[in-house]
Amino acid sequence: MFNDKIFIGVVIGILADGVKLLTNYVLYILGFTKVVFWQIVATRFIQKEYLYNKLAYLIGAIADITVTSLLGVVFVYIIYLFGSKNLWTKGLGFGLVVWVGLFGTLLGQTVEDKLPQEPTGVVVTLIAHIIFGLALAYFTKLLDLNRVKEIK
Repeated sequence: MFNDKIFIGVVIGILADGVKLLTNYVLYILGFTKVVFWQIVATRFIQKEYLYNKLAYLIGAIADITVTSLLGVVFVYIIYLFGSKNLWTKGLGFGLVVWVGLFGTLLGQTVEDKLPQEPTGVVVTLIAHIIFGLALAYFTKLLDLNRVKEIK
């Protein structure tokens, strides 16, 4: 089962997503943001008036888990191709690229139009994506990427 880079990447992506979501939820409970990630992701699929509906969370969850699974695969292949030296820095950089590329560029205006956030809410997304990148590095190390290099 763990002899497949794609499968390992999916697992790593989902585990890192769990850490990202936990970070977002804790900061939500503490009042630093008024929305959770699944609502933000759901803005790409549904209208503003439905974003607090239970189905919005389900739609956002499916999309988020799908994307983070893919991101886990991409991260595993990056490490496979370029090596695990500076793994934590690569994880941090990957998290920042995801935050700017996906959150800032693809979701940016959609979120702003449907679910306006205060600056602290945006900082929460930055923190969560940094933690996501570091979690990718952690779970990659935990699952022993040296074994991944042996897999064809």
